[in-house]
Amino acid sequence: MRMRAWVQTTFGGPESVTLRDIPRPVPQADEVLVRVEACALNRLDLLQQVAPLVPGFSLPHIAGMDVAGTVSATGGPEGEALVGRPVVIDPVVTCGDCAWCRQDEPGFCPSLRTVGSTRAGGLAEYVAVPARNCHVYDPEHLSPEKMASVPVASVTAWHGLLGAGGLRAGETIVIPGAGSGLGTAGIQIARRTGARVIALAAGPEKCRAAEALGAEIAFDRSAGDWVAAVRDHTGQGADFVWDSVGGAFLQQAIDACRIGGRVVLSGTTAGNDSTIRNTSLFHFGRSLIGHGGYTRREMRETIAAYRTGALAAVIDSLYGFADVPAAFARLRSGQFFGKIVISIRL
Repeated sequence: MRMRAWVQTTFGGPESVTLRDIPRPVPQADEVLVRVEACALNRLDLLQQVAPLVPGFSLPHIAGMDVAGTVSATGGPEGEALVGRPVVIDPVVTCGDCAWCRQDEPGFCPSLRTVGSTRAGGLAEYVAVPARNCHVYDPEHLSPEKMASVPVASVTAWHGLLGAGGLRAGETIVIPGAGSGLGTAGIQIARRTGARVIALAAGPEKCRAAEALGAEIAFDRSAGDWVAAVRDHTGQGADFVWDSVGGAFLQQAIDACRIGGRVVLSGTTAGNDSTIRNTSLFHFGRSLIGHGGYTRREMRETIAAYRTGALAAVIDSLYGFADVPAAFARLRSGQFFGKIVISIRL
């Protein structure tokens, strides 16, 4: 049995990924075979075209961490009840039996692998995944394209804001990258919690979109001193700044906090190294919190929030399977608001 897939065979950029005809995966005893219907893109999909970033990454590689589809076959009894069911996939694959897995901390499992990074991903007609990583959903209420926009960004935001950061009603939070999947999910999660949201975005159009989504106010990071704008707007600084950026942004995030405020670190899009002024932390009782990995419970809670309508998928654009290069170009441009989704049904 064969399938079409977008396969990366070299490093360099867009030219490293081509559409190929390859063998269809065969599910192992604890796995199911999912016929992919939609796959959303993430920044990691771009970065891994240039260089391997995650230990265990190897070529040839099929990207795509956010996947929704229908289970077409099972490798063993564990997946029998899923055959024919529409599912969205949790991309974090672990042993399920170590101490970390047993206490619901899968992000620290020594055998962790990730669909679309260190396992074959969803930019293909079929993908094999463990049955326990599949979450059934109702396609009459949520399309595969909407469900594919949920997993990585939304559960990362859910964990970063609620699990790691402990965001509470009435607090003020600064959310950067308001046009990204993380940003659009984070704004909604924070508003649902009862927090006040200050969004940061690139350009007035994205700022307006962030405010329409629920941000109290949005500042254009490219137009001026956003730290001063936050402190002026709040009168004392934010309770919480979510640093999904890294690099020089970390010191800015610290400076934007009130006395006793906190920063949650959960990304490195601007770089993995930051230089900070120690006094800006200990003189003012501010805290830095490492994000860590999301839990299986948090994935279930995040998916349930979309199922019930508490959160809504924000899709920037849809592309057909043949148009994956154009979708990557859209992602590379930065000129998007929400998730970019490949619909294999188009």
